[in-house]
Amino acid sequence: MDKELQNITDGKNEQSVEEKKEFKEVTLKFGKGLVGDEFQGKDGNSYRQIMIPPNEETKQPWQTFVVKSNQVHENQFGKGMWCKLPAEGSTTVTKSVAKGVDEQGKTIWENEKRKVPNTELKAMVEAYKTKDQEQDKTQEKGNSLMDKIEKKSIQAAAKDKDKKEAEKEVAKEAKAPKAAKKKKEQAL
Repeated sequence: MDKELQNITDGKNEQSVEEKKEFKEVTLKFGKGLVGDEFQGKDGNSYRQIMIPPNEETKQPWQTFVVKSNQVHENQFGKGMWCKLPAEGSTTVTKSVAKGVDEQGKTIWENEKRKVPNTELKAMVEAYKTKDQEQDKTQEKGNSLMDKIEKKSIQAAAKDKDKKEAEKEVAKEAKAPKAAKKKKEQAL
């Protein structure tokens, strides 16, 4: 009993040791255009809605999730945003799904909610980075857009050069008969 009191007074409480365990976080990075306006929840806290852009590979539509507004920060360059979430936690992701059509011909939408682990959420939000990596790989193979543009410009320059040379030859031929005629006239 005395050891427990001494440990508590010394700050060596078992609970404080458990609280000091390493807390891993996941940092989500996204553009300013994906962050919605601040709003107040039913609990009185302010929140922000963040949109997840569609993924062309999985044909996933626009989705959204909500975090506290004090968790969303602007990056140092002022062009992007970021937030930190616990790595072992999960977040509710919402997407709008067409349920049907009403009598007036308007589409009826319904929100579909699901819990997603934060590590998977990071992959969803930052899917654009994998697309950029795929483009880098194709550039290494020589199939990039810049390579194609460069080839076309070289071909166009070669055609222009051929045209200029042909025009010079035509001009020389046109001048050559006049010079020959002048020499003949002078000889006569």
